[in-house]
Amino acid sequence: MAGLRELRVFVAVAERLSFTRAAEELGLTQQTVSKTIRDLE
Repeated sequence: MAGLRELRVFVAVAERLSFTRAAEELGLTQQTVSKTIRDLE
């Protein structure tokens, strides 16, 4: 089950249509955002 952090990352990517922009907004690396989305699949 996805936690709140994972869902926040998902929403940020969906709203920005960009892993890089979502990462910048969330203060994460692009690699962390990518792994989080991959883990949700």
